[in-house]
Amino acid sequence: RHGVGYDSDLATDGQFTHDRNVDNSIRTYTHTRSTANNNKIWIELGGVFRIHKIKIWNLRHCCKEQIVGSHIYADDELIGTVMQALHTYDFTVSDKDPTYASRITLHQPLALHMAILELQVWGSGPFQQDDKFA
Repeated sequence: RHGVGYDSDLATDGQFTHDRNVDNSIRTYTHTRSTANNNKIWIELGGVFRIHKIKIWNLRHCCKEQIVGSHIYADDELIGTVMQALHTYDFTVSDKDPTYASRITLHQPLALHMAILELQVWGSGPFQQDDKFA
């Protein structure tokens, strides 16, 4: 089971709602209505997983630059930062520094809309909270 959420003024018109960022389709997208700073989109993974890779699919038809400056977190651990406007971003976690998390968060600290096509996570698990280094 997974869940998705927003920490901002979500578009609620039914066309761009939050479930669009995990619907396994790059034909749909989600965005917020707010241009306030600190917009966040997150995925609850439904358990603790070892994170191997996180992929963000950016908008292609407009607004690609609005994701620049965003940070991607696995729970509270910073995985990476979007440095330029591209169509996709791959953040790979090194096997030498394993990361375990139950939530993936995309955080835009700047005063910009948050808009993405898809947020995907590759991992293994789930692990028990006290057995995550097994």
